[in-house]
Amino acid sequence: MQATPQEYYQHLYPYQKLVELLTCNGDELANIEFALEGDVYKRYLSVTSAAELKAEVANFPGIATVHFGAVYSYKPSSNTRLSAPVRRVLSFDIDLTDKAWLELGQSGVTAARCDKAWPVCAASVEILKRLLKEAFGYTRILVVYSGRRGAHVHVFDQAAMSLCSEARAAIVAYINGNASKDDLRCASGVRQVMIMHNMRKEVYRWFRRAFVIGMGLFDGCAAREEFVRRLGLDKYESLTRAVELLKDEVSRLDTGKEVWECIRAKLVDMSAVEPWVIEQLDCTLLAYVWPALDENVTRDIAHLTKVPFACHAKSGRVACAVDADAVWEFVPGLQAPQTLCWSQHAMDAALAHFHDGTAPPGEPMEVEGGATGSVEEAVEEVVAEVEGLVADVEDLVANARPKPRAGNQPRKLTWTRKQSPLVPHN
Repeated sequence: MQATPQEYYQHLYPYQKLVELLTCNGDELANIEFALEGDVYKRYLSVTSAAELKAEVANFPGIATVHFGAVYSYKPSSNTRLSAPVRRVLSFDIDLTDKAWLELGQSGVTAARCDKAWPVCAASVEILKRLLKEAFGYTRILVVYSGRRGAHVHVFDQAAMSLCSEARAAIVAYINGNASKDDLRCASGVRQVMIMHNMRKEVYRWFRRAFVIGMGLFDGCAAREEFVRRLGLDKYESLTRAVELLKDEVSRLDTGKEVWECIRAKLVDMSAVEPWVIEQLDCTLLAYVWPALDENVTRDIAHLTKVPFACHAKSGRVACAVDADAVWEFVPGLQAPQTLCWSQHAMDAALAHFHDGTAPPGEPMEVEGGATGSVEEAVEEVVAEVEGLVADVEDLVANARPKPRAGNQPRKLTWTRKQSPLVPHN
């Protein structure tokens, strides 16, 4: 079956699931901004039900896509005196065109080339998820394939939704793969974040398996030369000869895997003379692997974002939800529903991941020991265990209490109380 965008939004789009997702924290649907894009552009749309949203979208002239925005203090309005944005899902945009080494540009953005580069998105999503959880404590995360050249990551934790624009900008600044001054590598601060979160082994493993072997990064001589250039070692006189030998050797090797092993080995040798070259290697890898985020998408509390399961106008694919715990296994060309060749099975499989990062309603949750049950039952079990382990803190510390004194005499104080310098002396 083939469907036009108009037919998709009229008959196939999951409006009820979208409404459930956007109101999962108790926000009023009428206070959430929607925007419609087609023959004309309409912002500040307010609806009170999934059926009303469907009617608005299906009847919009030349509908191409739908966006959602902030939760407003009242019905969305361009007049901030009447209503102003107060909350918004914390969203991140991972766009493959932001990775210059992929050489996508405008003419190179095809579905096939973006599909081959999906591991770049997968690595960015993995890093982003880990930092959101470890650095900020966020757990309710939804990953959405953009429909062609990237992914969107949405955070539904209450604390995340309530962040102001300045706090959102600070989160992006902490996570983003900012470039070094010469724009060849990531800045040293990005490397520090990687080390603090103990991710160096993963970064190297992903680069070798997914980029070098999986994507064939070093199969061509140009890419090999580009990587060595990004290292920025040839400007140091003590390394000039070693770098020349490295360039010559990598140009003659047969496979990308051999090239990578050669680069690593040579830089380890160079580090015996100049230990800082390992940091250069780390920062160069990070320029390939670490996420490059669009700050505006995350920072502005009033920003609009394409709704999950929107239809991509150019690729004809649906921007579907992805299993956040299996992003490496996602194959866009096979698993994303396509309006040009509709598969309800693919749509149903993607809808299984369309939730706010908690267990979907009615789905069993694993508890310790392999048993399953409802979320409520799991919580009750944990509470019962905690109540059975009530103890005084001192009881948990070895030898916290002194041994009883003979005759049960009161303890004699051996220290003198000092007067606070903030209290005036008489």
